[in-house]
Amino acid sequence: MRALRKMSPQARSLSSKAFLLKEMVVRDVRARYSGSSLGLLWAFALPVLWMVLYTVVFSLVLRVPVEAGFSSFPEFLLPALLPWMAVQEGISRSASSLVDNASMVKKTVFPVETLVLSVVLAAVVNELVALAVFAVYVAALGHLQPVWLLLLIPAVLLQTLLAFGIGCIAATMTAFLRDTVHAIGIVLTVLFYATPIVYPLSLVPPRMRPFIEANPLTHLVDLFRRAFSLHAAPPPSSVLYLTVFSLLSAAAGAALFARARPHFADLI
Repeated sequence: MRALRKMSPQARSLSSKAFLLKEMVVRDVRARYSGSSLGLLWAFALPVLWMVLYTVVFSLVLRVPVEAGFSSFPEFLLPALLPWMAVQEGISRSASSLVDNASMVKKTVFPVETLVLSVVLAAVVNELVALAVFAVYVAALGHLQPVWLLLLIPAVLLQTLLAFGIGCIAATMTAFLRDTVHAIGIVLTVLFYATPIVYPLSLVPPRMRPFIEANPLTHLVDLFRRAFSLHAAPPPSSVLYLTVFSLLSAAAGAALFARARPHFADLI
């Protein structure tokens, strides 16, 4: 308490927001797995299901080739699928976060952007659990080199900024137009296939490659694959593009959200 009193008003406000954010993330994660015997391991159950389905369809039926550096289709798929699922969950849940918590927005004075950031971070927590299990799998294959896992630090940070920025835009648009939630589902489906998750970038025709490379998630999943299996530094231009795009998304989303915040209570 003494340390809190010695803080400046700005520091106390920041500390309070951080505490609120932590509690909301913990509440979200606990509520999701409350009563289940496996707990957070369920965070890996759904990716495993999709891995099996995509492996059967794209590897065994369509026979999509695996790029050099990967010993199996799951090793190629999961480091891209796991961050994608976290981004998808963060954005889709952010879109309805204000409407789902209308009573809090209308009756409680608190930083409303916490609602968006908390669901984005809760998705990251689930992702990290799944990535830890996946790391054990890669280690069993003999491909894991722990030093390259340091790439996960900028990768997860940039992923969080990107999802938060787009999530703020989605939440703001949904407050004004409820149909946004359904439109986002369609956009995310298109974005999934516009990202080289279930196929290697080398299969993309040259005339379409600029569009795929303009997708920031293309560069994001490449970072995760390099961290787990490829063990090679990413091109500086790729990292710069992803960094600038993520920062601009976060700044634009936060600015739009802040401008629309006074109207949220009336709209929802």
